[in-house]
Amino acid sequence: MKIMYVFLALLAGIASFDSIAGNELSSEQIRDKVRQGEILSLDSILQMNQARLQGRLLDLEVEQDHGEIIYEMEFILDNGHVLEFEIDARTGRILQQEMKD
Repeated sequence: MKIMYVFLALLAGIASFDSIAGNELSSEQIRDKVRQGEILSLDSILQMNQARLQGRLLDLEVEQDHGEIIYEMEFILDNGHVLEFEIDARTGRILQQEMKD
């Protein structure tokens, strides 16, 4: 019986952590939001920021966090460094940029 309570407590902690950390949107949800004009397409985001978004795209996630939809992208540069960006999906504005080794 104690194991069940521990499991339920862990499950509750995981559920609340997920709601804090943000939710990744599915491809279908992203397409729907682009069609409805709620967010910009990936192509639009890349065109708007082409001067800063250099290198080869390594990873892309679209998350909804506290009502905001964010494109999270990682690019690898020719020198091997990785640039990570957080971009507002509604406006295309770069919110954060970080260089990783």
